[in-house]
Amino acid sequence: MNRWSTLGVLALAATLTSCTGAKGVDKAGGETTVITLATIDVVNNNGQSFGPQAFVDRLGQLSGGRLKVEVRTDYGGGAPEAESNLVKAIGDGQVDGGWPSTRAFNGAGIKGLAAVEAPLTITNYAAEKQLVAAPVADALLKRLESTGIVGLGLAVGPLRRPFAVKAPLLGPSDWSHARFRTYNSPVQRATVRSLGGTPLNLGLGWVDEARLGRLDGVELDIAQYVKINMPHSAGNVTANVVLWPKVFVLSMNRERLESLTAQQRKWIDQAAKDATKASIDATYDETSIAAALCGQGVRFAGAQPDQIAALRAKVRPVIDRLAADPDDGPILKQVQAVAAANPAIEAPTVSAACQNSPAAGTELGPIPATASELPAGVYRVEIKLADLAAAGASNDDGLTGIWTLRVRGGQYEVTCRALDDPGVDCGNDVYDGPVEVGDLRGTGHTAFFVYRADRLSQLTGCQLPVSQSLAGHCFAVQNYRMDWKLEGDQLTFFNYPSDWTDVQYPFKPWLKIG
Repeated sequence: MNRWSTLGVLALAATLTSCTGAKGVDKAGGETTVITLATIDVVNNNGQSFGPQAFVDRLGQLSGGRLKVEVRTDYGGGAPEAESNLVKAIGDGQVDGGWPSTRAFNGAGIKGLAAVEAPLTITNYAAEKQLVAAPVADALLKRLESTGIVGLGLAVGPLRRPFAVKAPLLGPSDWSHARFRTYNSPVQRATVRSLGGTPLNLGLGWVDEARLGRLDGVELDIAQYVKINMPHSAGNVTANVVLWPKVFVLSMNRERLESLTAQQRKWIDQAAKDATKASIDATYDETSIAAALCGQGVRFAGAQPDQIAALRAKVRPVIDRLAADPDDGPILKQVQAVAAANPAIEAPTVSAACQNSPAAGTELGPIPATASELPAGVYRVEIKLADLAAAGASNDDGLTGIWTLRVRGGQYEVTCRALDDPGVDCGNDVYDGPVEVGDLRGTGHTAFFVYRADRLSQLTGCQLPVSQSLAGHCFAVQNYRMDWKLEGDQLTFFNYPSDWTDVQYPFKPWLKIG
């Protein structure tokens, strides 16, 4: 999640045509067919969504470019119903396909996939890998036969765990009265209730609710949490409790698929098979990600065996209801057989220091009342993909671009202009106005950037109160600090201890241009 997405427009992974089924001509003069896919985030949203990425890649590779894949990202704008609405859109032919997860189908009126989320059942990647390739996968896909969707295959997704705002959720007593974010899934809601908590159906809005003190926990995966770039929104992880897996359903609109040639359908079918295999062959390293999160102050606690046993007893009624359901019961038996063959609970390995006190935000220290000594002026830096690669950083949050920092009268303003890729550069936005403004305070060569949402609202028209999820609202930026050094016209930032991650300041020197 980047800071500025509410100021611009939703990004597209590729230019989206106004209608599906468009045809064109490739460089060799052959006919191309456009396949429009959609996702509620991006293709590989957490860096470990290997199946969706392989599906998109293989469609182009197998067809030699005759199938042109265009992906609409951020479908649904982060709403809690976004993924279920995507299922409906695929079924109605509004988009050609996508990879919604099993949790979304019930909300779209399609029954029979809920058993995948049977709580505390599939608890490791070995089990999930077996699940997407076992006969139960075919049984799940057959649930779509009477719908407008063709299920092409399943792909491994992340294991989801409890993340908590103030203290880890270990045993049932911790869950009592906990306000816990679920994602448009009846199984998730029933599970939270069975544990004594209150389910809140939230999309990206969970970050706002946590910040405002109205949320106690959220189901997430470790790889995605590091991408959020706000490590203390819910920085207390129960490492050895896996609530359920997120399993992708590679999907196509039935009518659209049947309209294609036999060769095109063959390419799509093979791409789905390759995507399933890629997700099975992949390594899901959570330990190194957990170590990185630990360095940002996130803490990983372990539930005791008796606490896990008590959790299992609490969720038993949810599993019993699934077993009694005529649609979910037969599939649940197969899911449980896979789980019985792979009973371990997968947990990242973390140091003792990462398991101690609850997570806490970075202490910036007292913010001085005096204006920063950073000389007034206009400073600019051009960040390219090669710069990020050299620093071992990703461009998931659109750090590339031509960034400008204006300092004057104890205030600062940050703007950005796209370098090569509008919609990816500059925080994944197409927007050239101020993205952040505030007061610049400090002493010596330490500068504190104190965000002023009221000033940004006056300059840009973004709405208050601040929000990380509501379109058109000013973003909720946290204050941060850095040390700086100005040599001639070269400004270098370093010693950045703040909670915001992947910021644009420290990668290379900024040039004073005015």
